[in-house]
Amino acid sequence: MTKKRNSLLYRSGQKLLQAKRFVFNRRGDGVHSPYAFNLISKVIRNPYPYDCFRLLKPEYKHLSNKLKKVYGDQAVHSIKTAELIFRLAIHHHSDQCLLLTNEESLLLPYLEATAKFSNLSIHNTHANLELKPKALIILENYTEQKWEVLEQLIKQSSKEYAESGLMLIINSQNPLLYKQKKDLVKRLSPRVHFQLKGLDIFVWRKALTKGKYSVYAKA
Repeated sequence: MTKKRNSLLYRSGQKLLQAKRFVFNRRGDGVHSPYAFNLISKVIRNPYPYDCFRLLKPEYKHLSNKLKKVYGDQAVHSIKTAELIFRLAIHHHSDQCLLLTNEESLLLPYLEATAKFSNLSIHNTHANLELKPKALIILENYTEQKWEVLEQLIKQSSKEYAESGLMLIINSQNPLLYKQKKDLVKRLSPRVHFQLKGLDIFVWRKALTKGKYSVYAKA
């Protein structure tokens, strides 16, 4: 897989795919689901920064560089990606945010800056995981041994809270999560799947029209 990803043909194909996403999906064009259209056009492709981004970027740039050196793609080290996850967290109106990550994470200060999560949980183990209605799970780095525990939790919660909705964001740049992401789609059948460069977003919510959307977003 690594050799394939490093090949000129593969990289060229990825650039063409990104260009296609930018041309056809830059505003959510062709999307018939009101929920998906709103998320793509108002959140993912929103060009306007929040005021806090101006303060957070210089303060955590050093952490971004450190994570890139220490963890590589196993950690989110892009400021743009952290800003996008901030937007998604604001939009989802979650009752709870669960961040599954390493000992250090660039996402933590951005989630704290939303000023909305009194129930922000940070875990690098699978112990005592619980979800509330309309939870937001952000999976930055998680071992294969612990995936089964998380999958069961999502399966139970997606049924229990089918009306209010459950959102899972996966750091798909992380090679450890690549296979698990495919298995999740097969076994847990999310209603909506947004595929971005570096992120996959899954939503379980009964009222939504089922669909998968490939979206260009700078991250």
